[in-house]
Amino acid sequence: MRILLYTGKGGAGKTTVAAATAVRCAESDRRTLLVGGDASQNLADCLNCPLSDEPQEVAENLWAQEIDPLERLERFWPRIESVLGESVSPGICGSAPEELTVAPGLTDVFRLLAIKEQCDHDDYDVMVVDLGSSLGALQLLAYPEAAAWWAGRLVDGAAPGVLAHQVDSLAEQLAELRRALGEASRSSVRLVTTAEHLALRESQRTLTFVSLYGYNVDALVLNRQRIVPRSVAATFAAWPILALSPYDRDVVGHALLSELAHELFPRAEDASAVLIGGPAQRLNRTEDAYVLSLRLPFVQEDDVDVLQHSGQLIVQVGRMRRVIQLPEPVDALSAVDAVLEEGCLEVHFR
Repeated sequence: MRILLYTGKGGAGKTTVAAATAVRCAESDRRTLLVGGDASQNLADCLNCPLSDEPQEVAENLWAQEIDPLERLERFWPRIESVLGESVSPGICGSAPEELTVAPGLTDVFRLLAIKEQCDHDDYDVMVVDLGSSLGALQLLAYPEAAAWWAGRLVDGAAPGVLAHQVDSLAEQLAELRRALGEASRSSVRLVTTAEHLALRESQRTLTFVSLYGYNVDALVLNRQRIVPRSVAATFAAWPILALSPYDRDVVGHALLSELAHELFPRAEDASAVLIGGPAQRLNRTEDAYVLSLRLPFVQEDDVDVLQHSGQLIVQVGRMRRVIQLPEPVDALSAVDAVLEEGCLEVHFR
């Protein structure tokens, strides 16, 4: 299944563009699922039809759903409560599901597991996900790796039991989702922006962060701009830029989404194509070393710090940090050199 993840600055039109992409994929005779992963839940307004937490057919070859973390928590809470048992405070087990949605990261877990569920079922040819605004999307994209790391540490050395097994299972599910979303031939992130200065600056930061976490960005959608300005084309020259003309009305409903989709993707097959490939992260072996390569666009060498600790590589870019679990046998080697050239960080291990 092809996976397309849309994000961008709030107000740039990412939900509309994600919906239009899904409509175009469906028109190319591909079974398509459009997923609302945004907390604002405005996908139903864009499609002009009610949606629920479960996929429902809204047009030929097109299904849509808006993930509802509270509904999922209510559905699974009896099972979760019985597993927790005496392992946690009685105050937690006696809580109402609505109270637990304030727990940091819990709603993100349910959104991610909903996406993982569709990846596992593989009932569709294409899944288009509206991740929400850049900040929320970045947190969501970072979560599978970070949560899997913490879950692994929580059960490491813990007494065997139902709770430890469930936490370990959650870690594995998130790790599997991370691998699926990081596979460049299968998954792509697409950024929606406008030609405004602040929107473009945010797009640059988003590209850096998404690349830091090893996700492939295969296109930039420049909304409300019929012609791409030269400065924008030069700044984002490494990515295809898809321009959309300004609309004098709200793009609501299937007919208008289809009209916009034809402008965005004149060839229907391009809607789900990998518009630019190649892994954002790769590990190669040379004659005398292993080399970890990581795309880091819009970054200067002075902005990057690299630290190795206990089989992990910690890469910090400004205020952004990622902890990479090194695979065997690289985890037993030492990082002897790190060089940033032409937007690519290379770390050599011997």
